Amino acid sequence: MLKQLLSFCICSLLFLSSFAQNASLKGIVVDTVEKKNLQNSSVLLIRSKDSILVKDIRTKANGEFELSGLKKGNYTLLITFPKMADYIRDIQLSDTAKFNLGKIPMDSKATLLNEVIIKAQKQAISMKGDTITYQADSFLVKPHANVQDLLRRLPGIEVDKNGAIKAGGKEVNTLLVDGEEFFGDDPLLASKYLKANAVSEVQVYDKKTKEEELSGIKEGDAKEKVMNIKLKENAKNGYLSSLDANTDLNHFKNLGGMAGIYKGKLKTAVFGSSTNLNQDSKASEAMSRLKGNEYDVIEVGDDGSSVMLSYGGDDDYFSPSNGLPDVTNYGAHFSDKWNQNKLSLKLNYKGNSKNVLDKTTSKSQSLLPNGTNFFSLGGTNSDNKSSGQNLKGNVEVKLDSSATLKISFAVSKNKNSNEYISTNETKNDAGLFVNNSNQLNNDNGDNSLFNGNINYSKKFAKKGRTISIDVQPETKNSSSLGNTESTTNYYDANGAINRTENQNYLNDNSGKESSFGTRISYTEPISKKLSLQTAYSFKTVVSNSHKLVFNKSLNNSRIDSLSNNFDFNNFSNIGKAVLQYRAKKFTVSAGVAATETTFELNDLDRNNQFNRNYLNWAPQSNIHYKVGKNSTLSLNYSGGTRQPDLEQLQPIRQVNNPLNQVIGNPNLKPSFENDLGFNFNTYQQKSEIYMYTYVGYNFTKNAIVGTSTVDDFNKTVTSFINLNGSNNLYGSASFNKSFSKLHLSTSLSVNYNRSNSLSILNNKLNKNVNSSLSLRPRFSYYSDIVQLEYNPSVTFSNSSSSIGAINNGKNYSHNHEINGTISLPYHTEFNTSISLSYQPANSSFSTPVNVAIWNAYLSKKMLKAEELEFKISISDILAQKIGYGRYVGGNNISENTFSFIPRYVLIGVTYNLTGNFIKEDKK
Repeated sequence: MLKQLLSFCICSLLFLSSFAQNASLKGIVVDTVEKKNLQNSSVLLIRSKDSILVKDIRTKANGEFELSGLKKGNYTLLITFPKMADYIRDIQLSDTAKFNLGKIPMDSKATLLNEVIIKAQKQAISMKGDTITYQADSFLVKPHANVQDLLRRLPGIEVDKNGAIKAGGKEVNTLLVDGEEFFGDDPLLASKYLKANAVSEVQVYDKKTKEEELSGIKEGDAKEKVMNIKLKENAKNGYLSSLDANTDLNHFKNLGGMAGIYKGKLKTAVFGSSTNLNQDSKASEAMSRLKGNEYDVIEVGDDGSSVMLSYGGDDDYFSPSNGLPDVTNYGAHFSDKWNQNKLSLKLNYKGNSKNVLDKTTSKSQSLLPNGTNFFSLGGTNSDNKSSGQNLKGNVEVKLDSSATLKISFAVSKNKNSNEYISTNETKNDAGLFVNNSNQLNNDNGDNSLFNGNINYSKKFAKKGRTISIDVQPETKNSSSLGNTESTTNYYDANGAINRTENQNYLNDNSGKESSFGTRISYTEPISKKLSLQTAYSFKTVVSNSHKLVFNKSLNNSRIDSLSNNFDFNNFSNIGKAVLQYRAKKFTVSAGVAATETTFELNDLDRNNQFNRNYLNWAPQSNIHYKVGKNSTLSLNYSGGTRQPDLEQLQPIRQVNNPLNQVIGNPNLKPSFENDLGFNFNTYQQKSEIYMYTYVGYNFTKNAIVGTSTVDDFNKTVTSFINLNGSNNLYGSASFNKSFSKLHLSTSLSVNYNRSNSLSILNNKLNKNVNSSLSLRPRFSYYSDIVQLEYNPSVTFSNSSSSIGAINNGKNYSHNHEINGTISLPYHTEFNTSISLSYQPANSSFSTPVNVAIWNAYLSKKMLKAEELEFKISISDILAQKIGYGRYVGGNNISENTFSFIPRYVLIGVTYNLTGNFIKEDKK
């Protein structure tokens, strides 16, 4: 049935695009001076309303040309020939017009200098360094389209159905407008609410750290991209607002609203939403992701690793995919600059309340080295609630033309309440019980946070000489109180109960952490082409952890073996040096960072002290080469020492689950990770081809891996050891080809991953090899009336285990995403989307899982700028949605179910009031 449905939908959508295009235009281009026909004259037909090139052609040997298959509309005809003045004429065509211009006279520029018209057209796509620039007016979008619609037309850029953006295969998590944050830098807000016709250019480049921006020295391959939207002059000041209300008139709702103003440097907004669907209101989803105090954190983990994190992100943003949610968000934003942009302030306030109910089941099979199979069944009912508020912001002062002081801060307070009831049982090959358990857990907790950063940066008179100083204080507090009740039965070889364990515990946990860090970075240009960057940081962390477990069955007596009372002190020094050489065609940089760490772990209950001192090395190198005008490639290497963390080292038995226990290993050695990467990008303007590829390989020496012992009752005790042999090979490539004259865009992406991981299971080495290959073509057709997009994908995966495999570990699936929109008369729009998922039967699962999720909506837009919209939407028309997933591994296979929102019909109204304070372009 699904195959027939797929064929029907494709044919139906293609039918929507079959509109008459019967108008034609012809003529003969003639030289008025020499009285001869002009061969190879360039004839261009441009759509008047948006200056989009519709068709172009060269005249024949006799000077004739004909443009056919044209649609009704107003056009500008432009004819050019060397040393001749351009011929320009406005033309209006009906659906069936047969326009014959006859002989078209071309005059010499020498005789008509005062009438020469020169038209300069920017290149649609250009590359400079690692920055790709798209000219927005070169790409066709429908009237009233937003920035997301524009981005979907740009080669090398992908926008999924949820608005997530990728450029060159990498995530775009930062979107700027005219080089600055637009109510924060999250891509969703600007891409949804800014209009495509307001955009002049779209720039895409690698995301840089604060130090890279200041010094100009590239430290390695960026994992993310930054997008900058440059607006036209008349669109730089404006307002945006939206009220969005959707309901099924019974239970489901999706309500939201926001209002904002951007005028000059001032940006202010408020928002709020309430929904019990697994999607946020359009009006507030983007606003709820606002950031406020992003900066590079001096982060030294328990393992001694030094990591520069981008702090202050949307850590409190919530978008559930499983379960039945009920979520409320609200907040406000303010930012402005004064005194000729020398003083700026940004504030973000957010609050939220969340409740998610979920019911899950699990079914799994695991194979032990001795050939024993365990078959497990489980189920959980959970109720998770949380609420919180936070305020983030920064103040920036430009002390003079070369020095800046920036103070960032964040404060938050959150509460949570969680309760779940679970049941589990395990049987052996004979179908006899091995164990079963029932467990009830609940806890209530709260946490608070304050962090900040004071940054002073200065550029000296000598070009390239810079200094940056950061001071970072932070405090965290957390506490929770909860209960754990469980009954676990263990069975003998005959299926009779061997013993029973009962737990009735009270858990009282609290912790506090205070830290202080500072960093100084200095860059010195040794010559015009050679630069040196140095940095020194230190950070001290003082924390304590109180974990108290009481036995409620024995008058709340403390259980010493499960309780602890720790003080943890960490002091780290970090030094770094990077040397960079810049030439015309290439840039080479190399350097190393070293982290010296001392930490003390005091077990106050047992009067034990665990001290460690170690030195971590992190080399890095990068080569960036410009192959041609529009092609670049880069090679990257980075390495780093990783120390074992406290949970892996701590020689104290931890019992979080009666059937799973963790024991630390104080003799672990540090591991060393090596990462190699290659990137290549190219764009060919004439052929409209864009390609990118990247390949990476990493391997780890002395990798810290788990060693597990599973007994006859399927009880697992896990510890950790060092092993060599873990590695990962991954890569991605994409070929994008556009046919602008046909309004068609195509692409083909390939992704590959192969990983080797090690572990010890019942004293035997277990080498797991997992590989996957996915192919994803894409076809997109767009016009004023019809937009069609088809995204199929196919994935092949294989998993093997050296101790033995359940079946052959092979898996195969394919998916099809089809989306079509047609603009109907009277400002009406119809959209349908179909997601087809096929998971054929395999050696592990005898039944296929084929699901067709069909959604559709019909909307009617009203008022002059179509700001009022009425909509009827249907989710899961065929009622085939299932909360289901499956996994095929080497010596493990599993499947699970979870709660999901069934089919629903919503009636909605949206009012968008978006505009600009300047009505005309500046001349």
